[in-house]
Amino acid sequence: MSSEDDSPTAAELALRLQHSARLASVGKLASSAAHEINQPLNVIRMAAFNVRRAIQKGTLDPESALVKLERIDSQIARAARLVGGMKAFSPTTTDAPTAVSPTDVLTTALQLMAKRFTAADVELIHEPRDGDETVQAAPSAFQELVIHLLDNAIEAYSEAPQRNPLLEGDNLAPRWVKVGEAVQEQEFIITIEDAAGGLSAEIVDRAFLPFVTTAQDGSHAGLGLTVCASLAASMGGAVMLDPTDLGLVATVRLPLKAI
Repeated sequence: MSSEDDSPTAAELALRLQHSARLASVGKLASSAAHEINQPLNVIRMAAFNVRRAIQKGTLDPESALVKLERIDSQIARAARLVGGMKAFSPTTTDAPTAVSPTDVLTTALQLMAKRFTAADVELIHEPRDGDETVQAAPSAFQELVIHLLDNAIEAYSEAPQRNPLLEGDNLAPRWVKVGEAVQEQEFIITIEDAAGGLSAEIVDRAFLPFVTTAQDGSHAGLGLTVCASLAASMGGAVMLDPTDLGLVATVRLPLKAI
C-alpha cells in the first residue's frame, strides 16, 4: 500500500502532463517527418549512385563529382535540421538557451509538418522574414512551441468538410493556415492564423488552462496550449489566442536578443 509521501508533487504532475502532450504530438508528427526526411535521403542515394557508376565506368568528371558531393552535403544538412526538430519531443532533451533564428526554427517546423498540411487538405501560406534577428531560447523548446501551435491550427479543421477538387460546384470555404513573422518594439512576433470558424469566447478565455478541449471523444487531453504557454514563458515571452472574423490567430511574442 502506498503512503501519502508517495503521491506526486505538483511539479512532478506538471512534468508528466508535458510529457503526455509531447507523446500525443509525436504520433501525428512521425509520418510527416519520415516523409520529409526520406526526400533528402533519396537525393543522397541518387547522387552517390551516379558518382559510383562514373567511377566504375572510368568516366568520372571531377567538376561533376564536386557538384554531386555538394548536393549530398546540403541534403545531409537538411536531414540533420529535420532530425533536430524531432528531437524537441524527446523527454531527455534539455538543451541550453542560445541565440537562434526564429525564421530558421519556423522553416524546419513547417518542413516537418508539410505532410500533415497535405493530408488535412490545408494550404500553408508563409513568407519567411528577410532578416537576421535572433532570440534567446532553447532550440528544442522553441521548435516544440511552434509545432504545437501549427498542429492546433490544422486540428481546427478536423470537423470541417474537406474540399473535393474533382467535384464540380464544390464551393466549400478554403482551408488555410497563415504563418506570419514581424519585428515590433524589440520583439519577434509569430502569428499562426486559421479560418476554421473559431471558438466560443468562453473557450478562448480558458484555452491555456489544463484539460480545456473541444474534443468530445477523448482524443485530445487539452494540454497543448498549456505546454505552449509554459514554453513561451521559459523564453521570456508569451503566447496569446484571439478570435478573427474567420477563425483564430495564435500570437507568440519573444524578446529579441540584444546584439
